[in-house]
Amino acid sequence: MFDEKIAAALSGIVDIQSFLVGMGKPRPSFGESLLKSAEFKAFQDKRTDLVTKANIIGTGAANDPLVHGGKPFIDAGVRQPLTLRQLLPAFPTLAGAIELPVKTSSTNAAAIQDREGTAHGESAYGFESSFVPVQTLGHWVPASNQIFEDAGQLDGFIRSELLSDLAAAVEDQLLNGDGTNSQLTGLLDNATAYSQSSPITYTGRLDILRDAIYQVQLAKFRPNAIVLHPLDWRNVEVSKDSQNRHLVGLHSATEPMLWGLPVIVSMSIASGTFLVGDFSRAAMLFERETAGVQIARHDDANFQKGLVTIRATERMALVITNSTAMVTGTL
Repeated sequence: MFDEKIAAALSGIVDIQSFLVGMGKPRPSFGESLLKSAEFKAFQDKRTDLVTKANIIGTGAANDPLVHGGKPFIDAGVRQPLTLRQLLPAFPTLAGAIELPVKTSSTNAAAIQDREGTAHGESAYGFESSFVPVQTLGHWVPASNQIFEDAGQLDGFIRSELLSDLAAAVEDQLLNGDGTNSQLTGLLDNATAYSQSSPITYTGRLDILRDAIYQVQLAKFRPNAIVLHPLDWRNVEVSKDSQNRHLVGLHSATEPMLWGLPVIVSMSIASGTFLVGDFSRAAMLFERETAGVQIARHDDANFQKGLVTIRATERMALVITNSTAMVTGTL
């Protein structure tokens, strides 16, 4: 019992030390959960049909970033924040394709009843069936056994590289997919084209974006975000008035905001293009399989070269429910 108390006290000291150096209390991560799983322990018996690509190996040098030297994780490097997906309503599915009725027209006859006993107005709604197949996104990479056997480095690699790059590819498809060649049916390809609502020609970025918000509102939706390329958002923030005062940048909140709406700054949208929408009603995301990782040792010449193959995949379908809830155009 005394030994157990000493062990518990020492564990607490380690937790305090970890907190003081900024590491926090360790908890199971994606990679650690993977390494402890029964499927992982039996992965040697599985085979995959993949071709060889450039290998990821360590140099063995003391300063090599893949050699454990006390760092709690691999430096993730540069990657963009991914927030567009958070705006889309997402639902799990077990189907290989999504069939969903989508409203195509509506007539709203809701009104005050003239007097007791009189008929209410008759509304009408038109629907058509939307059939969207589930698509698979993914990539893979060979890695050396040395990296693979170091649980901490494998975890950092999976989280910082494979899954992050997969998420970036998903965002690109959500925006730019055209529905052909197994691509998703993206938002930009289905959004309504921007049309100026005023006889006055708007030329400034701020005016155009505000007018696009108005266009979505006229379609009886509530815009909840603007999507811009980093260059366009920079140009908005450095805009100045006639007295050389910034219009947006110095007065914006921590989260990018414009005209009361959050701005999603994404490398996935082309410079000079914008997207404004009520994304909670514009589309629905159906997730057949969330992002997952598979590992195989028996792939091509992996055994001879001391390599393993790590693959990250995700399966989903994007169903456009209201094209008029989104407006896209150029700045």
